[in-house]
This record gives sequence, C-alpha cells and structure tokens, in this order.
Amino acid sequence: MEQPQASARTIVLADPRWNGHHPTYFLEFTASLLRLGHRVIGLCRQPDEFREGASRICKEMGIDFESNIVAGQLDDPDRSFLRPGQDHDPVSTVMRWKALKKAIDLAEKSSGWTGDFVFLAWLDSYLRFQPSTSVPNMIGKPWSGLYFRNHHFSRKASSVHRAAKGDRSLRNEHCVAVGVLDERFEEEMRKETGKEIIAFPDITNETDPDVPGDLALEIIKRAAGRKIIGMVSLEKRKGFLTMLRIAEMVAGVEDWYFVAAGQYAKETCSPEEQAFVDQIAERVREGELDNVYLELPGERVNDGRDFNSLIKVFDVIYAAYEDFEGSSNALTKGALFHRPLIATRGECVGQRVEDYGIGLTIDQGEVGQGVEAIARVLEGVDWEGNELAQRFGDYHARHDRARLDEVFARILSMA
Repeated sequence: MEQPQASARTIVLADPRWNGHHPTYFLEFTASLLRLGHRVIGLCRQPDEFREGASRICKEMGIDFESNIVAGQLDDPDRSFLRPGQDHDPVSTVMRWKALKKAIDLAEKSSGWTGDFVFLAWLDSYLRFQPSTSVPNMIGKPWSGLYFRNHHFSRKASSVHRAAKGDRSLRNEHCVAVGVLDERFEEEMRKETGKEIIAFPDITNETDPDVPGDLALEIIKRAAGRKIIGMVSLEKRKGFLTMLRIAEMVAGVEDWYFVAAGQYAKETCSPEEQAFVDQIAERVREGELDNVYLELPGERVNDGRDFNSLIKVFDVIYAAYEDFEGSSNALTKGALFHRPLIATRGECVGQRVEDYGIGLTIDQGEVGQGVEAIARVLEGVDWEGNELAQRFGDYHARHDRARLDEVFARILSMA
C-alpha cells in the first residue's frame, strides 16, 4: 500500500493504561509517527518511563528528542463510579474524556505546541456505556484510535451487549477512522459506525538480543538439553493452568521442559485453581517436578531484550488462550524468531495459526490434545502428518513496523 504524503503535524498519542502490552504499543506507535516525520505529545500514566523509551528511540533514529517529543501525565479514573469492581460506567467514560482534555491542554501550554490530531492507543475505555456522539467534541480535534475488544460486532452479540459498548461515539463527526487488530468484523463495524475500519498490525518490540539474558541462561541451564515449551505472563486466560497440567502429565515421559515466566496474576484464578498452582510450585521447589520452571509470585519480564531473549530459547511458544477472542502479538513474536505456537482452535489467534501454518491448534483446555500437538509441532508436522507450512515471513510482513507506518500514514491522510 502506497503511503499518502502528509505535511508534518503534532500528534497527541494517549493511553489511559500502562501495563501488559500497553508500553510496547505506545512506544512503537511513537516510533512510527516519528518515522513519518511528525512530532508526538505522549500522554500516559507513566510519563517518565515513556520519556526514557522515547529518548532511546530518538537516539536510534538520530533525531533531537526535545524537538520531537513532549511527555505528559494522563490521570484517569481507574474504576467505575457506579459499578463497584468494574472498569467502566457512563460517568467514568465522560470523566475519561475530561481527563484527556485537561492533559492535552497542560501539555500544549507547557510546550507551546498545538496538537493537530489525537490517536487513542486504547480506544475501548473512551467508548464504554457512552450513548452520546457529542462527548468527544470536548477535545476539539480530529481523532481516531485502536479498538481492541470489538468482538461484540459478531452476530452472536445481543443488541443490549452491543449498546453497552458505547459504539455510537464512533459516529462523532471528528472521528476520522477506527483501527482494529481483529479484522474479522470490518463490514459489521463499517455499517454500525459509518467510518472506515482499518486493520492494524499486531506489532511487537523486535529487539534481537545478541546474547541470552540472565533468565534465559538460567532456563537453558535447567532445561539441560530438553526441548523448551514456554509462555510469559501467568494469567488464566493465557492457558497458564492448562500448560501446567500438560507438564504434569508428561513428567518423566517426554523430554520436554516447560517455562511459566513472568508475574503470576493470582486474582484471575479461582481458589481451587490457586491451590493447584501452589501445589505445582511446591513440587518444583522440592525437585519432585523437574520439568517445569515456575517461581511465584514471579517478576515482570520487560518487553524488548529480556522478553525476546526468552522467546529465542523456546522451541515452542504456548499461546493456547482460553475464553479469549482477540489478536495476540505472541504470534508476531513467533513469526519474528521463527518459533511455532500452540494455540486454541477458533477465534482470531487459532485462525491465524492455522492459516499461516505457524503451529497447531487444540480445543480449549484439552490437555491430551496439547500433549499431542506439542509432539507434532516439534516434529514439524500437522494433524494429518503433513509438513507445517511455517509461513513466518508472510505473517511477519502483515504485522511489522513497515505495515504500521502505512496504516498511520493512511489514517493521518484522512484527517
């Protein structure tokens, strides 16, 4: 796709969250906008961390940080005012737009810059329970954003469920387009919003470490020549529990080593599931279960050199998510480093793994299938015994930085 030419502008990039993938996406979006010749006002929860990352990007690109980046604090309602324990309600969504407006005003006043366009790196929280099309007018600028959880646009979603998502805000006259990671519902979204729906690449930090990091070296030592199956970030939805059950089943049978690295999201598991995890961790500590790496509560593995160093020592990436419909840049990591994946059949991730032949899929939570799938992937064959296509290059080309630049250039040409 040819990039439309656009004059240099000042882009306000905003994200009300700063955990998981958010810092990675925010910095990658910043780098893309800089490559296109624009200045960036970055508004987020951790401006110092953003400033450090953006400074590094500017240095690598050979451009002056102070002339191209402004970092600002984005204060944001963490929880619903009306729905205890939840993230969103009609009041918190309006307050979120007001907080954005305040952050933009402060950044513009302190820098002397004027933002020309606003891009919401996590659009979802600016929509929920918001029936009005006029609320976004308070920022007074053309805008767009990346919509992550758009799966209610499937024909399975009820009208009530779809209304609660607040998609009417996307009909706002200043919204120029809507970005999505999961492109399966483009036509339904276009009809509902009247806007152009643009598929974004599921980009990732592509730093290629020269040598393994400390944790990766420890994994290599403990694996002792065994094939390594691993995942990073221990949440129930990521199939963490099922992978542990697979490891338990094949202990002493298969010459495999399972890595469960990253922070343990204990709150995502039921009391019974927490007891199971504790039991596995205890068996690992005592040396009874020697085919698993699991240290609780675990530590955050920063994306970039540390994370990618781990991925490079894996022989198979375990990405069999559960009750999860969206995209995952675990596939981009796999494609980048030519590591096959185990995924759950169906939905976005499973469909892509099958389409590109970059691994195998199993039914959700099926331990026995997981064992068989790992064995076949290590042999490089599919369920029929045919050689896996392993179209890593094709997948990466659809989800790399060049593609991201094309997408941003297209959106900005519409503003």
